[in-house]
Amino acid sequence: MQNTGLRSQVWNPTVVERLAHELARLAAKELTRSGGPVRAPDCLPRIKAILRREVKPGKIASVVSEIADASLHLCHPRFAAQQVAAPIPVAALVESVVAALNNSLAVWEMSPAGTAIDRDLFDRFKRLFGYPARAEGTVVAGGGYANLTALLAARAKLAPQAWNRGGARIAILAGAQTHYSVSRAAGILGLGCDAVFTIPLDSLYRTDAREVPAAFRAARRAGFRKFVLVATCGSTPTGSCDDLRSFSRMARREGAWLHVDAAHGGGFAFSRRHRHFLRGIERADSIAFDPHKMLFMPLAAGAVLVRDGRLLRNAFEQNAPYLFSGGKREFPDIGPFTIACSQRIDALKTWLTWKAYSNPLWDELTTGVCEVARAAYEFCARSRVLEPVHEPQLNILCYRLRSRPRSGGASDRLHWQIKEAVNASGRAYISSTVLDGRRVFRIVVMNPRTTESDIVQVMREVERAARQA
Repeated sequence: MQNTGLRSQVWNPTVVERLAHELARLAAKELTRSGGPVRAPDCLPRIKAILRREVKPGKIASVVSEIADASLHLCHPRFAAQQVAAPIPVAALVESVVAALNNSLAVWEMSPAGTAIDRDLFDRFKRLFGYPARAEGTVVAGGGYANLTALLAARAKLAPQAWNRGGARIAILAGAQTHYSVSRAAGILGLGCDAVFTIPLDSLYRTDAREVPAAFRAARRAGFRKFVLVATCGSTPTGSCDDLRSFSRMARREGAWLHVDAAHGGGFAFSRRHRHFLRGIERADSIAFDPHKMLFMPLAAGAVLVRDGRLLRNAFEQNAPYLFSGGKREFPDIGPFTIACSQRIDALKTWLTWKAYSNPLWDELTTGVCEVARAAYEFCARSRVLEPVHEPQLNILCYRLRSRPRSGGASDRLHWQIKEAVNASGRAYISSTVLDGRRVFRIVVMNPRTTESDIVQVMREVERAARQA
């Protein structure tokens, strides 16, 4: 076989080190971004030009720089659109080492240090959420995977024959703002989306605890006798938090599995000011939470915890002697209780940040983004153009035009048009959602470097776009 010399070029230590420095410089620039547009107004032509461009090895860093410039800048202080964080620098920068190691967490012998770090991280999470030592969990690709994994454990408890025989009859009771991944998981698990019973919201956009008994009755009338009750801490549209202690009491009374989707709100366990929203989470049978949200980790870093770790292990069955051994190890294989086989050492970024900075960092960051969202709420309360739809519990706020078309359809189109104009300007970036049947504006403060002054400028951009619409 002809040797072209490409291999020696690609792995040349000098070339690799130079490229590493160039890419690290670009990453540092992005992580500390403060000026320029949030998204370049001409990003689409730039992207098309990049796709057409020939890439030579010596120009890799310059092409990556062009891609970064044409991208959406989540680290910009005036990005306030979705639940994706501006990551903590150390967590982002260590990712290149994780990729270089390329260890897989499925089995200890493929990732000895990574497995130990994952286990130590989850011992910390157990203590954080008040879970017993027998609990089990691990990092997963995101909240959707975490919810699916938790419901697999619930199925192992409520219908242990389902893995082999199928046909489980389990009702899932969940609030109207519950993340769509719960309903999706019902379909994946073969429970059927018709097994999901929706619970109405209260005036604070929380799942109305007073309506939970009616949901149980409706499920029983439909023939169900086994139940999963889902509570949310930090709903996606409004950031609302359900009354977890009340849900826990009702789950025990009804013999239901209680799952708490704290994908957004879980990180507030570190906030001395806001951790009260998580009271009662220690009583849940399972928890989903995303470090890539309120712990400000890079994607992807979801997590799942199950109170009785045996149920998580029983949720899966596998026959893979080429991977899993019957012998006991100090740090057991993770693969037998996760969906994925190939898993990066995603625990490292969270573990390293926690070890380096301890709890006070996340207390400061989570509390700070809530203060910035509160400043946006107060701005809307004073504005002649905008009005808040709700008072934020955490770092998400929905708001709308004070004067809007009477026609619902016209109002929806106007709100969407204004949102698009704000984002196209490059001066700010927001999102929208639908509440009470009507489209509204929405901000999510996910950058710890966003100040109250920044968020006021974002709101003023919305006002400006509204006046020009």
